[in-house]
Amino acid sequence: MAVVGAGIVGCACAWELARRGLRVCLVDRGEVSGGTTGLGEGNVLCSDKEPGAELALARAGLALYAEIEELLGEEAGIRRKGALVVHADEDGWAAEPERLERIRAAGVECSLVTPADVREAEPELRGELLGASWFPHDLQCAPRAIARALARDAERLGAAVETGRRVDAIVVRAGRVEGLETAEGRVAATAVVLAAGAWSAPLARSAGLELPVEPRKGQLLRLEHRPEFLRCKVIDGGYMAAVASTGAGLHVSTVVETTLDGHVLVGSSRERRGFDLSVDPRVSDALLRAAAELVPGVRDLRVESAWAGLRPWLPGGLPAIGASAAADGLWIATGHEGAGVAHGPITGRLIAQAICGEPTDLGLETFRPGRFERARGVAAEH
Repeated sequence: MAVVGAGIVGCACAWELARRGLRVCLVDRGEVSGGTTGLGEGNVLCSDKEPGAELALARAGLALYAEIEELLGEEAGIRRKGALVVHADEDGWAAEPERLERIRAAGVECSLVTPADVREAEPELRGELLGASWFPHDLQCAPRAIARALARDAERLGAAVETGRRVDAIVVRAGRVEGLETAEGRVAATAVVLAAGAWSAPLARSAGLELPVEPRKGQLLRLEHRPEFLRCKVIDGGYMAAVASTGAGLHVSTVVETTLDGHVLVGSSRERRGFDLSVDPRVSDALLRAAAELVPGVRDLRVESAWAGLRPWLPGGLPAIGASAAADGLWIATGHEGAGVAHGPITGRLIAQAICGEPTDLGLETFRPGRFERARGVAAEH
């Protein structure tokens, strides 16, 4: 069994498979958690989801973090600080009570908060607002440390971790997976889990699966060290629309929080520009302007660094998780967009359960990798 991609999704897949006694080889062209996983905010959220398959995945993922915390302790960097979804737009605020009703019906604890209570809880939220929604169980963690710990424990359980090894293709003969073609030679495997994030499409194609995963660039700013600046994660009410947008152009919405190490983090942008990782000063300026409308104090904080990462985006907004009919032994675990940290551990468990013939914690039909072929008029997988 080979797993391609050593971000948090791939590491979780390798760990869950190794726990079940399978021989696993985890392969990545870089280091463990050297790509998207280590560049994000490290959030595990239900607050930014709509009821449906993704929220169900997020709930299961959030619950699994209790196990991760028990396994890794302080190394996981888990802070159960909650999230405030703040509304300054009348239309968005008018729709929020009904959204919360539906989310509560799906099993998520949340409540409406008045402007006065918002400002009492977070004094830095001095911008205009109509109210907010409070999600007390959303958390922040250290995703790079978690991915590396899972890879390390997978090795302890007998898995091989091959870093610095570029995978060029998935080898398929007579409709069956036979392994990986790498720059250093063949890796034999009767099954492959493709968890290479935004880099998954060409590898899927090499195995006969057209998977329309694309990189969706996001830019973040780290401001100066101010540990008490914000207690929880603050999300602009327009954030969900930016996540759900299908356009390739730039979308800016506000997330602001204090990180585990005490710096203030400001995001977030979304645009589809291929594998461009350059930092655009105009985007940085737009992020700061938008954040200052809610949290005026960010204007007074020094910008220490800025960087960009690539979220793996799929049309429709849901990841691809499960077996592919393109080749016997081909499994897909990618397309989580900005929720890879939240969905990574539960995706690893679902993949391992399915491979080992166990009942899965969630049904996988909605996440079927072959669902995109039907939209193109090609015979769909079943």
